[in-house]
Amino acid sequence: MNSEEEEICSESSSESEPELECDQWDSDCKILPLTTVSCVTGRHLMPTCTALSQKRFRRCFTIRSEISQASIKNNYKADKQLKSDNFELIIQPFKVCVINNFIENFWIEKFVTSLYDLDFNLRHLDLYEFFQSRDLKHYNSDTMVTFYKFLIDDVKQWVSAIIDTDLTDVSVTCSLYTNTDYLLVHDDQKDDRKIAFILYLTDENEGGALQLIGTDSRGHPNQSVKNLWPRANQFVFFPVTNRSYHRVSEIVGLNKYRLSINGWFHTKSPEKFEAPLYKPQGLFADTYSSPKTIDIDLKSWINIDYLSPKSIQLIQNHVEENSEISLKNFLKLEPFQAIIAQLGNIDWAKRGPINRLNYDVAASKLPHPIERLLDLFQSNQMFALLHQYTQLDLVKVKTELQRWTPDNYELLNDYDWSKNELDLTVYFGCQNPRNVIGARTHYVTIEDEVQNALITIEPVENVLNLVYRDSARFTKYFSAQSECKCFYKLICCYSE
Repeated sequence: MNSEEEEICSESSSESEPELECDQWDSDCKILPLTTVSCVTGRHLMPTCTALSQKRFRRCFTIRSEISQASIKNNYKADKQLKSDNFELIIQPFKVCVINNFIENFWIEKFVTSLYDLDFNLRHLDLYEFFQSRDLKHYNSDTMVTFYKFLIDDVKQWVSAIIDTDLTDVSVTCSLYTNTDYLLVHDDQKDDRKIAFILYLTDENEGGALQLIGTDSRGHPNQSVKNLWPRANQFVFFPVTNRSYHRVSEIVGLNKYRLSINGWFHTKSPEKFEAPLYKPQGLFADTYSSPKTIDIDLKSWINIDYLSPKSIQLIQNHVEENSEISLKNFLKLEPFQAIIAQLGNIDWAKRGPINRLNYDVAASKLPHPIERLLDLFQSNQMFALLHQYTQLDLVKVKTELQRWTPDNYELLNDYDWSKNELDLTVYFGCQNPRNVIGARTHYVTIEDEVQNALITIEPVENVLNLVYRDSARFTKYFSAQSECKCFYKLICCYSE
């Protein structure tokens, strides 16, 4: 190791870091408040250790000279797929450049050590969950200043020459994914972003594949077609378009993590892309049913405790004050068990597109106990009972029976959440919510930039959850590490 490659500075670090600036964060999704500490100062790859490093390292960063920029440029321009030991140009489902051993003489372990001085903040949104630093331009340590200058002066110009487009600025952060963290399907389109990039600092055995998502004939994302597993000192970049759908798969394992430098190069003249036409379905369609006149006895279905005048008055008072209530053991044991026995005999269909939601819905032909369950919640008798519970004059309903398995979710979307509706939810198949990681339904405000979780619904079976909704609703990602591998959810949206 010579002095040009690395110079060790003996003085202790004493730089003063600016305060956290959230204005640099991506605002595509909504932030939930945390009940635990959300700012972690990390000196260990699991960001909990607080021992201060005693030395700083100054080093030069250069792109490895053996990488043929001309060859990459020619194939990139010709849309020609290419693969070698150190380079791959992917054309489908969208253009992606993968370059191994990108930085010359990259002291990866010591560079990672320098990242321990960053403050990681937990990003906890409907779309993703992981730790992220501030934009690297806000850090003034020798290493961060040198690396940021390397991105601006070298990498930006190098990429610009390959794509034959002027790039203006860079937004860049450090991201740390630990156990159960993930990033769901999105295309990165926002403002003047031109090129998305990732510099990986961990190897593939740590998890967190970059999954490239294909599109259907209408332009909607539908399924993963290629996994790119991280490799230390691997640089990946791709143009941001209306087809650049991707995600980061869940980190599975207490000792697994995914550390990377990632961001976007910007342009003065971003391309304009048309969004694919989306026709809302199910709960998000403007299709309601009127109350059914049907022979059904509430006393044969519902726990008698919830039908007495005294209980009804208590429920009404609670709903009037809180706009929500949860009623345990709402259905009687016999009909509830009959429903559980038949849920496995239903044909299910996938509901998407996956950049909006991902779960299964029941087909139209249902076993008799399931049909009677839906009849119950669409009946005149149930409308009358809900009026007693809420004093709302409900006249129509939308109903959906869903199956949830790991990797399912429902993101915030452009539904007209200003409609005041009564959401009724009942779960089946999950006795203990501690056996489910994620998969909670959150009601959040949408007026403010920073979102507040007003109500959270746990996936506990045979609990009738009522929420008078004047806010948005989404359901968090269902982790693959959950002990519970499947549950069912009946949701009815009633309107006045």
